[in-house]
Parts: sequence; C-alpha cells; structure tokens
Amino acid sequence: MKGDLLNSDTIIAPITSLNGGSVHVVRISGKNAIPFTNRYFSKDISESPGNRFFYGQLVNEQNKHLDDVVVYVYRKPHSYTGEDVVEISCHANILITEKILGLFIRQGCRYAEPGEFTKRAFLNGKIDLVQAESVAALIAAKSDQALENALNQLEGQFSKELKGIRENIIKVLSLLELNLDFAEEDIEVIDDSEILRLLKTTEKKVSEFLKSYSKGRLLQNGVKVMITGKPNVGKSSLMNTLLEKDRVLVSEIPGTTRDVIHDEIYLDNILVKFLDTAGIRYSGDYLEQEGVKRAKKLYKEADIILMMFDISEPFTEEDQYLLQIAKQYSGKIIFVGNKIDLGKSPQNAEVVDHNWVEISAKKKKNIAKIKEAIKRKIHLTSKNELFINNERQYKKLKEIKKAVKNARKALKEQIGHEFVSMELRQVIDILSELNGEVTNEDILNNIFSQFCIGK
Repeated sequence: MKGDLLNSDTIIAPITSLNGGSVHVVRISGKNAIPFTNRYFSKDISESPGNRFFYGQLVNEQNKHLDDVVVYVYRKPHSYTGEDVVEISCHANILITEKILGLFIRQGCRYAEPGEFTKRAFLNGKIDLVQAESVAALIAAKSDQALENALNQLEGQFSKELKGIRENIIKVLSLLELNLDFAEEDIEVIDDSEILRLLKTTEKKVSEFLKSYSKGRLLQNGVKVMITGKPNVGKSSLMNTLLEKDRVLVSEIPGTTRDVIHDEIYLDNILVKFLDTAGIRYSGDYLEQEGVKRAKKLYKEADIILMMFDISEPFTEEDQYLLQIAKQYSGKIIFVGNKIDLGKSPQNAEVVDHNWVEISAKKKKNIAKIKEAIKRKIHLTSKNELFINNERQYKKLKEIKKAVKNARKALKEQIGHEFVSMELRQVIDILSELNGEVTNEDILNNIFSQFCIGK
C-alpha cells in the first residue's frame, strides 16, 4: 500500500533557512538525484558508493560558474528518505540558491511539497508515522522537555510502547481463539480472569498516554498565562516585572490597558505567553466594555489565570465580583495579592489565606513566588516521562481505550468470546492506522501538509 503512494520523480528543496547564516543547503532526493548533479558538477560522483563529501564547482547549462559548493552523496537505502540523495552546500546568498534550484528544476526535478522528504522516509519504511510526526514536533517544540520528548519519539520510544500494546492484544486474541477452538470439548485454555488482567494492563497504559496529552500540549506549544483584575490593581506593573522590561504602559489612571497585551518569556526552558487584559469592571464606556468582553473570553482559553487584587485596601463590590468569577475557573487560578508594601487590610483576612501569593509589583517583591506558583500549576513531567501532544494520536488512543473497555465489559457480562475478539481486532486495526501500517493518501496529505518546506 505504501509503495502505491510513493512518487517516483526526483524532488528538490532548500533544507536550511534562506534568511541569514553563512551556508544554504539544498537537498535532492530520487532516482535522478546523482545523475542530475553529476551533469553540472566538476567532480564525477556517478560511481560514488555514498556517504562521501566532494568539493568542486557547480555550473549551469552554459557552463557558467554558479558557486563553489560541497556535495554530499547518499546511496539508497542509507539516506533520510531511503532514496538516492544529494545535498549541496552553497554560500548563503539567495540569488545563488535560486539559481541552483532553477538549474535542477529545468533538468526535471520537482519542487518538494511541504514535508515530502519525511513523507518519502515514511513510505520507504525508514520511519513509521508516529516517528514522522515527531519531526514536526521537534521543529515546533517550545520547551526542553518537548524537545527531548520529540527526540525520544523520533528514536522510536513511543512506537515501541505501541508495539508492546499490540503484542499484548495479539496474545489475548490468541488465547481467546484457543478457547473458542476447544469450546466444544469443554476445555478452557485460559480463564477469563487472566484475560481481564491483560486487558486491564493495556487500558492502564493507554490511559496514561491520554492523561499526558494536556500536559504535553502545554510543553509543546507554550503556556498561556492571563493576568487579570480590576483596573489599576497593578497588572501592567506585574507583567513588566515578570518580563523584566517595560512592555506595558503603566499609569495611575484606571483603565489604561484597553486591549489584550501579548508577550512571552522562557521559564525553566518552558515558553510562557503572558496576556495582560483590560480591567474587569462594570462600565458604560464602549471601548472598555469590549476589552472586558475579550478578557472574559480569554478566561476559557488561558491555561493559567493570575487574578490580581489590591490587598492594601478593603475588598470592594468589584473585587467580590471577581472572586465569584474565579470559582468557575478554580483549577487554573492563582490568586495574587498586590501592594503588600502598603500594608495588608485586616478586612481581607478571611479571604486572603496561605494559598495567595502576596507581592509588591512596584517594589518587585516576591515575584519569584509567582514564577514558582506558575511552575507548580504546569506540573512539570519527570525528564524520562514519555508524553503525547499530537491530536491525531490522542484521538486514536481514545478509540483504542473505548474498544478495550468494550472488550472487558463483554467478558465480564459473559456475552461471548467472539464479541471480545471482535473488539480486540478493532484495536489492532486502530494501532495499524496509528503507526501508519494502514493508511490512505488523504490522511498522509493532511499530516505532511502541516510540515514546512524542506522537511
């Protein structure tokens, strides 16, 4: 099936950024990669066994010198794509690179589609689909842990876990088939309790990966931290202090921030995206109402909410309104009591407890405690923990869990081993789709279209 989806033409694309740097690298993959290069390169590479560097001149059809280049030759199947591959390193001038690309396209190369090199690696059996998706995750990783996780997946660790699940299911199916074969002779090869134990082990493993998804998305894409509170409570001052720069206008006039301000920092090598919003209050001002409306929408979108209060003054009706809103988002709220340098109002003692972070944004006091509270909310994974952050994989794992659950139910209710087998065969089919053993062109096009050119 994979072979039917593989194009036999030769493709080309730059695999390094064309902005800046000192060297551009162009990759050519396919049956004509070596002949096309050999035609216009000053060294004969036609008989190269592969894994060899060559230094020489590249010329065009008129024998005009394009650049002094380094050519690296790979012979199939010992290349990234599993095909014959040539990589040309030239000087990092966009004009030179464009001339090289143009030369090869005129010879019959086709400009590679997004992710097509990785797609060919998958279709040629160099990697499975989970590993292919990890390439995109590796490029997009926004934290050290996401980067390490993508590398582990690229090396096949998640694929190995899926293989273990598959072997467990096949083992159960084999035992069920034996029980069915000997049913007429009233011989039970394995009792249902042992099958249930194996299914429970599988379901637990799948559940662990599903549970890791939300955390994995945060580590992969960055954490959205919303700073909110009523006007003039010190939100902009706090954001500037957290960012360690004057990013937001700070004023004594209430309501200075009327829109959502975005900026980001790395906190323990995790990307944190701060959103400073308009103050939440009742107002007849149209612009301010619109800002507040958008701020409320961000409550749902934010991963963590820093809800700020001025604890130097008794809480007002607006403060009580915010505390009511906070109940709806208790899992993501960090309560921040600001202006502690002015003293703490005794009237707030019943509300402001040990769970609050008391700070002075103006004096930059206890700001480290805010960062620690954010890190605790993220619940960082241990370094060796494998997690998923791919939506397709998440959906397939949910389908697997549902099928295993149905199998356990059928077994417990003694509906019949044939019904259990039917559910478990479905698990095998889903696993085949997950790692790409069985797939179709539409699914592949959707996956690889999200890659960048040259990958």
